[in-house]
Amino acid sequence: MPVYVEISPLHRLVTIVARGTLTADEVRSSAQKLAEARVRRFAKIVEVAGAHLDLAPADIAHLAQTLRGDPDSRGPIAFVVAANRGAFARQFAASTAHEGPVDVFHSLSEARAWIARTQQAGPQAANSRPTPQAAKYETDLLSDPGRQGTMIRGTRQREITTRELVS
Repeated sequence: MPVYVEISPLHRLVTIVARGTLTADEVRSSAQKLAEARVRRFAKIVEVAGAHLDLAPADIAHLAQTLRGDPDSRGPIAFVVAANRGAFARQFAASTAHEGPVDVFHSLSEARAWIARTQQAGPQAANSRPTPQAAKYETDLLSDPGRQGTMIRGTRQREITTRELVS
């Protein structure tokens, strides 16, 4: 499973999970999917802790340009990386930080809490402490019946039907 992209219109959140070695085609397909979905203003959690990306700086610049599309402000982006990796995430964050809040984390819960704070109070809250609402936000993430999922492998894409999960 190289890349899974899920879009939640209710929560204005995009979740991207990547595993294994990603090809340039998979990265481009994922970026194109997001550009077509017009989710630039949505928050994004990009979990690449189990992935290996070997992209040149030019590839990262091209990726940022593809995602730029809409001139409106960008939603916050939280990368989740393994402790000994994350060069791609740090390069992307450095080259696009002026467009909106972006940060790199080592745990999904930290990334979700940061996204929740940022969405609740705007970009200036990105460095503030967690609120009680952040924990509720994490449990509400799965409650969007309008979620859309896409599996991307190479240049092939397959739409995935998502259902509300029962706790």
